[in-house]
Amino acid sequence: MPYAIVINLDYENHPPEICSELWNVIKLGMLQAGFVCDGRRFIISQPEYRACELARGVIDDLEDHLEYHRKHLYRFMRDFYGYDTEATRNLLVPGGKEQIELRVGVIN
Repeated sequence: MPYAIVINLDYENHPPEICSELWNVIKLGMLQAGFVCDGRRFIISQPEYRACELARGVIDDLEDHLEYHRKHLYRFMRDFYGYDTEATRNLLVPGGKEQIELRVGVIN
């Protein structure tokens, strides 16, 4: 069952060029850990505990490395959370009682 990790950096309170640099480092680390990048989400087919453990490991390893350069990754993060993708509901797609009526060749 796919599990998603969402990471958002705080572009409002930090220089965009530093956030972009950090994002590239985070993305590379997450990809190397087995995640697939989907916009601001990283998806992996692992149980919740393992996905969270992997994501925290990536960020903690990067934090240790960046601390040497006097950058503290967690200070640049606005969001860092995970969720089961089965719990996701795309509200752009009709569902439930909603229906789309398709009429071919009819112009109103």
